[in-house]
Amino acid sequence: MPILLFSFFCNLLHAQNYEKVWFDKTDSVYGFYTVIKPTGPRIQGAVVLFDGYSGNASGLLADTKIHNVASDNELLTVCIPTGMRLFLDDAHAAIIRKILNEVSKTYSIPKNRWAMGGFSSGGTVALRYTELCYEHPKEFEIQPRALFTGDSPVDLLGLYQSSKRLLSRNTKDWWLGEARMIIDSLDTQLGPPTPELAKYRQVSPFLQCDSLPGNEQFLVTVPYRTYHDVDVAWALKYRHQSIYERNMLNASELVNRLQLLGNPQAEFVASPIHGRRTNGQMHPHSWNIIDEIDLVYWIKEKLAFYPGDPSKRYTYAVEGWQPEIMIFPFDFAPGITYKGYEDLRFSPNCWNAASDEKWAYTFAWWLDEAYSIDEKTLQQNIESYYTGLTHRRAIADKDDRSAWFPSRVSPVKKIATTPGDLATYTVSVHLFDAQVTKKPGDLYIKVHLKSCSDRNKTILFFEISAFPTTQPIWNKLDKINADFKCIGGSTN
Repeated sequence: MPILLFSFFCNLLHAQNYEKVWFDKTDSVYGFYTVIKPTGPRIQGAVVLFDGYSGNASGLLADTKIHNVASDNELLTVCIPTGMRLFLDDAHAAIIRKILNEVSKTYSIPKNRWAMGGFSSGGTVALRYTELCYEHPKEFEIQPRALFTGDSPVDLLGLYQSSKRLLSRNTKDWWLGEARMIIDSLDTQLGPPTPELAKYRQVSPFLQCDSLPGNEQFLVTVPYRTYHDVDVAWALKYRHQSIYERNMLNASELVNRLQLLGNPQAEFVASPIHGRRTNGQMHPHSWNIIDEIDLVYWIKEKLAFYPGDPSKRYTYAVEGWQPEIMIFPFDFAPGITYKGYEDLRFSPNCWNAASDEKWAYTFAWWLDEAYSIDEKTLQQNIESYYTGLTHRRAIADKDDRSAWFPSRVSPVKKIATTPGDLATYTVSVHLFDAQVTKKPGDLYIKVHLKSCSDRNKTILFFEISAFPTTQPIWNKLDKINADFKCIGGSTN
């Protein structure tokens, strides 16, 4: 199911809800974290982001739009500083744990609704922290259920060795300064590698040189993605670097080992675009190699967001019609107090005033309880629904408020029951058409109370058009309804 960034009738420009939370104002790098709340009222999970080496808790927001997409998809984003670290140490782990526990309590996020990831050394930190969560579950209240890294050095010994190789070439390339920094930092903090590699095994997410499973064994149940710019020809031409000097080499081996250990959800993702910094500079080591929309969709799938996969409940396919999901309660119609979700399909010319498909769309209400449905409740719900929708749209588009009026619904009529229904109804709505014409107009609706095998659920199917039910567009709408089938069939 495609992921939609903006809800039906919403203003396309959302103001991000950023909050910088300080816990040590004397420390400008490690003393705060950043929270970006969802644009809507519901939080279904959280994603934790770490920037690369020297990154604080806000700089990465200029380099990626993961937080923007997450915000429109009921995910809270938490940005935690990486600082001058190439790997996770005990002090940093304590800071991360403190922040996650605080955010979890503040926003009531269950421990199984967390994802974590980062870019460069930030990804290395995220990897090792997640391993510790699963190695010591009693010490870490939150165990991330999805994990990703963006061109991260997942093998610290491999990073040390590749940096040594770069320096041995004795060229004057500017990136050799970074190689010297890496060697100096690892020598200072871990010491030069010794044959037993004890310190490296303690802090590195995995070691390619080891034949037995190391820290990576604690990721055997965790969905994991590693993203890389795989344009080796570019790296050879412009960086004088082979695959042996690229982070993708050891990252691919990590994925391979996880798969061999029994983790089919470990993936190597080759970026379809070349890495590029926000200043336009081509650089394979960049945040933009991560497709933000695809990543957030993957996270939602792994965190089992409600409603999950509706195709397991019913078949509702309309080729070329745009889908969207909304979850009850709707912010524009709080009086509709059902529990469940709405699954919509919009015709290609739904918002074209000159088309015979104007306002032609359908939606299904999948309700998680057995509700009583009759003419009175349908009339109240439909009136509340379209009054709220048109009012919100009129405000968003800054329409003349004096032209808007509450929607008025004609009496709901029960008609001959359509096959597959428990009951079938018709109704019309007189409304201010804030979406298409900016004038008063009418909608014609058929409502089908579906006969499905699960009597603990209520399933309603709506057909809508700006044209009366005698017009040709209703042949299409009626066919969509006829093709709607509950998985497991009906009780008839």
